[in-house]
Amino acid sequence: MKRINLSMLTLFVPAILFAGCDTYTDEGAGNPQAYGGNGPRIQNVNEEYRSASYNQTYRMKVEDDLEDQVVKLPDVQSAAVISVQRQAYVAVVLEDGNTDSVPDDVYDEITSQIKAADGSISEVYVSSNADFVVEMTDYREQLQSGRPIPGLAEDFNGTIERTFPANR
Repeated sequence: MKRINLSMLTLFVPAILFAGCDTYTDEGAGNPQAYGGNGPRIQNVNEEYRSASYNQTYRMKVEDDLEDQVVKLPDVQSAAVISVQRQAYVAVVLEDGNTDSVPDDVYDEITSQIKAADGSISEVYVSSNADFVVEMTDYREQLQSGRPIPGLAEDFNGTIERTFPANR
């Protein structure tokens, strides 16, 4: 009798275990998408890499030459410039110490100076906000260190979205 119970147990336990394996779902994978009409259904597990957030920061670059051009302007004391694709993000410390906003004439000078120095830049975002200046300086140092920084892209995106909410 024990031999029959043991045999039954060894047959049913693996069957129950394997039946439970079909219940796995990956909530972050998104919905399966069909490609090619009647073709096979392929689950899109790399959706995050095509998001706008990832595409904004996959090539962050410190622009030393552009920083030098901006600092040459009479109203600018210092600057940090990081480009992402065709966009330049500029944090400036103004000579008058204004941290609320960049005057329109200074903004226009910075924008035209950057676009003249680098023809591939199509959009320029400028801020003199003290928090933005500190964060951009920190990002600049991290990027120049050459070490991989986990979460840098997400942090940078958050900073840009907070500083320039109308442009996102």
